[in-house]
Amino acid sequence: MTQQQAFNPDAAVQVLRAVLAAIIAAAFIGLVVLLAAVLTAAAFVVAGLAVLGAGAYWIYRKVRGRKPADPSVLVARRGPHGWTVDGTS
Repeated sequence: MTQQQAFNPDAAVQVLRAVLAAIIAAAFIGLVVLLAAVLTAAAFVVAGLAVLGAGAYWIYRKVRGRKPADPSVLVARRGPHGWTVDGTS
């Protein structure tokens, strides 16, 4: 009859490899999740800045108004009752 060893060194190495592989896989998955979270946060920041810029532009256009395509120049003339822009008043 042959005796079996109670401790097999090859089995211990295989268990150690499996544990290390699990740790590396968990670290890689965590890194991917962290990268996804950072990219999502960056996208939210860019979208927020775009919304703020659009709002600022809207307020700017509201305050300044649109420039007319043909600005009219008023000429003041001396009328019978003082200065006027059309000369009839």
